Amino acid sequence: MFRLSDYDGLAGMHVLRDGPFQCTGKLSTPIEGLCVPLRSAKFVDEVNQNVNVLAVITTADIADLVDKRFALAIAEHPDAAHSEVHAALAARHQQILRAQANDIDPTAVIHPAASIADHGVKIGPRVWIGANVNIAAGVKIDGDCVLHPGVSLGVPGFNTGIIAGRQRIIPQVGGVRLKPFVELLSNVCVARALFGGDTLIGEEVVADNLVYIAHDVQIGNRVQICALVNILGRTIVGDAAYLGPSCVIKNGLQIGRGAKISIGAVVTQDVQENAVVSGNFAIPHERFLHHLKSIR
Repeated sequence: MFRLSDYDGLAGMHVLRDGPFQCTGKLSTPIEGLCVPLRSAKFVDEVNQNVNVLAVITTADIADLVDKRFALAIAEHPDAAHSEVHAALAARHQQILRAQANDIDPTAVIHPAASIADHGVKIGPRVWIGANVNIAAGVKIDGDCVLHPGVSLGVPGFNTGIIAGRQRIIPQVGGVRLKPFVELLSNVCVARALFGGDTLIGEEVVADNLVYIAHDVQIGNRVQICALVNILGRTIVGDAAYLGPSCVIKNGLQIGRGAKISIGAVVTQDVQENAVVSGNFAIPHERFLHHLKSIR
């Protein structure tokens, strides 16, 4: 646990009510004990009703609207102050991670040209790792996974913030976990979770070449991911879903169990269980075909 007063004065932040928190995060972060930024009064009710929040950084003009149960700090720019707090926590996290020795099962087969962090990595039995695979600290690979050449696990996710007055990529403190029998073809890239926990790839998931899986994505079991798919942050993909070649899935969506995303689809809304969607922006496949017939 941390205390808000530990960061009093950082980026102009002033603590009004001290209290503990577990980690920084956004309102959508599914982790308990959050410290979150609040820049607008229109989000006050959402903050006050969120059971995962313990601390809030907001502006002076809306501080009185924040529930008294929260630790509270004010800053002219709450997002920037939050980013600074997060960066400080990330530095402490790296110190803890560096103290964790690697745990690599002796039956794992690792190509000599693979690059594996010298700390904080766990690799299970019978894992096969090809040439030029890159595995960062904080990655956990369960048994019988196969990583083809060029796979990168635990790369930074694309989230920006103002740190020390400059726009920067916010450091991630979460990890990546592959459950058993995952197979990733060449140049698949998986970003680590942003504020904690893991970007998760479920059992028997197979991913084709050049797939990108962003921070905090949660993929169920036996999902098929075709080449050039782009799954943006915090997306949840249900078991046995099929993601067609070159489709793009917007951040924060839920793709239902057994759903099928057609080739090239741009998905901007949740997809129901066993549904089939097509197009840009994606709609139910039958509606898409009807529309095509109407314009040809």
